[in-house]
Amino acid sequence: MKFGNTLYEKISEEWHSYAVDYRGMTVVLEGDDTSEKIDPAKINHEDFFRRYELSKRGIEIFYLAKREWALDRTMRLMQRVDDLRLEVDNPTEVRRAVESLGSELDLVLGFLELNHTGFSKILKKFDKRTGLATRDAKLKELRLSHSFLSGGGGDIGMAKEQLEGLAVRLDRIIARRTNEGKKKKKNSKNRYIFD
Repeated sequence: MKFGNTLYEKISEEWHSYAVDYRGMTVVLEGDDTSEKIDPAKINHEDFFRRYELSKRGIEIFYLAKREWALDRTMRLMQRVDDLRLEVDNPTEVRRAVESLGSELDLVLGFLELNHTGFSKILKKFDKRTGLATRDAKLKELRLSHSFLSGGGGDIGMAKEQLEGLAVRLDRIIARRTNEGKKKKKNSKNRYIFD
């Protein structure tokens, strides 16, 4: 159960309840550490797939909440960058906010990727223990119902891309302001020389 440990070590504790129930499904397949291995013929398929469906629902709830949060925060930062053009906001504070949101989005995207890996690994383990071949069909179904798990992170991935574009725009604004400041300073020095 090495992956199960990795999954829970790499994610925020508050996100554990949304993660794929890798440990629970492993126990259904193999038994816990204190008991003998379960005979493959006696594996409770119903319990395994009940946990699988609950895991899918948990990750969907997580995604929908984080999607709304990410899009809202990205839109607010876009407005702050637009305000910079009007010199309403502090560019350094906006830069820190963009970097902070970028880091938070990376954590969310990493969580989604780990869960995709978790679903793939537990289905592979199910097939190995039962002798069935359900993994490919279940992963195809998962790609259709939870497309945000299979690369890119759906709307959260798009928010990350928008944020990266916003960072470039912000850098241009900061560079322009810095150059304007240098020109003003140089011009004010030149004025004193000629007065």
